[in-house]
Amino acid sequence: MGFPPFTLKHHTAPYPAIDPSLSAVSASGKTILITGGGSGIGPRIAEAFAVAGSTQIALLGRTQSTLEKTKSTLESTHSGLKVLTFVADITDASAINAAFQGTKATFGPIDIFISNAAFLPEAVLIKDTVVSDFAQGLTTNVVGNLVTTQAFLATAAPSNAVLIHVTTGAVHLPSLPNYSGYQTSKTAALKLFEAVQAETPELRVMNVHPGYVATDMNAKSAKGGLGSDNSIPFDHIDLPGHFMVWAASPEGAFLKGKIIWSNWDVEELKERKEELQGGEKLTMVLNGWPRKD
Repeated sequence: MGFPPFTLKHHTAPYPAIDPSLSAVSASGKTILITGGGSGIGPRIAEAFAVAGSTQIALLGRTQSTLEKTKSTLESTHSGLKVLTFVADITDASAINAAFQGTKATFGPIDIFISNAAFLPEAVLIKDTVVSDFAQGLTTNVVGNLVTTQAFLATAAPSNAVLIHVTTGAVHLPSLPNYSGYQTSKTAALKLFEAVQAETPELRVMNVHPGYVATDMNAKSAKGGLGSDNSIPFDHIDLPGHFMVWAASPEGAFLKGKIIWSNWDVEELKERKEELQGGEKLTMVLNGWPRKD
């Protein structure tokens, strides 16, 4: 089973056009903050921005040991790189504000915020859903994103700031049995970030599906059946980070306000720039309304 393509080429691994070492996508001089920075794709996103030239990266997560391991690996690999770590749950406004303000105090205003932290409710049918677990999905994926976005708006660079929300391709699929909790909360998050873009037009907001990557979250997801038969091939864990470096660069600016996939070919996207820039394509709409006849 594969996902329907938007571009003719559907990438499953990094490729030359999104190489983070390219000068066109340089993050030199940029301050990057990543939630969920110590696990899953978080460390690889940080690695990609380090390769792109950022020497100022802040990582937020709930587990000190994984954050420190990621910090050690990055700083030992990239000369001149400084990594800050903050232990915080994204729903804890006090801790989050302290982390963002601490990053600004040390590095200066934040140029690129990667909203990567998320919660996957247990993949069960609605009749078997534990209400508190379902609610946790909404709290983390919606309220948590509100908390971190408010903190970012208070600390963001005054110009050319970028917010990338890590979304999921599951929100583009029909309702899936066992996944109501995740699909509901992540769909609501898209509407939140649509509002963020509308209210702060000077900010570039992008929603990026990272691909189907082998992480603990995907292992939990497979318990509900999706991908449990290995019918969905895994994407390379570096694909989303490389794509996000490209998306956050001037090259990806025409996709401001859009929902995009890491798998899509950036050369094809650039060829369709006039078609995609502005308008409703690659956004949430009610299909068929308004009437066109």
